[in-house]
Amino acid sequence: MRIIDLGIKDLNDCLGGGFPHPCLASIEGDYGAGKTAITQQIIYSMLKDGLKVFVITSETKIKPYLEMMKSIRLDVYSYYMDRKINIYPLHTRAAKWSPFLSSMFFRVTRSFLELKRDQYDAVVIDSISVLSVNTPFHEFLTFITRMKNLVSDGKTIILTFHPKFLPENSIMKLKASSDVYLVLSNGKIAGVPVKMLNVVKLWGTSGERRESLVLEINPHLGIRALPLGGVKI
Repeated sequence: MRIIDLGIKDLNDCLGGGFPHPCLASIEGDYGAGKTAITQQIIYSMLKDGLKVFVITSETKIKPYLEMMKSIRLDVYSYYMDRKINIYPLHTRAAKWSPFLSSMFFRVTRSFLELKRDQYDAVVIDSISVLSVNTPFHEFLTFITRMKNLVSDGKTIILTFHPKFLPENSIMKLKASSDVYLVLSNGKIAGVPVKMLNVVKLWGTSGERRESLVLEINPHLGIRALPLGGVKI
């Protein structure tokens, strides 16, 4: 087990010292709750620590993803040019999501990651929400099992999702299978929008942890921790 320094003391402390590697991590949150920003902070920290990262995104394309990271002071262009980070946008032009197409995504993704396992240390799939809506539960179970197998091989797998898009039984399976389970929500401090991070489950770190943390995502300052007082959800 390796602990990745996330570069933000309060965030490290919240997680008992840092982010564990390898692990299966699930990050749950509504729209705009900061799921992508938190995963990008983890990605940036892993790259600085010498790890190679794959990103599979259903949210955007390569250049906007890199620009999004740069906008919160997480510039990874040099790592991208050195192929330390590879970004794979998932765009199915003119497709209508169906149980067949969703299941195919999971099958193709798991096969791709197994085939390329020697080329990365960590994978972020941001997000699995839309793709999981019509996926039969047995296909979802198979996907999670195969991801756990990759973790056993020393890989970190990070999955983000919106809870309204996943059936309850799929969410319960993720909670049971994940080594790290984080929940992000939107809040306000003195009228300023903030992100609430709650640690539901954490395995792999040895330090004392906190159950919650308030974060601000600022284009000029990046991600920073804020005091808990005055939070209104």
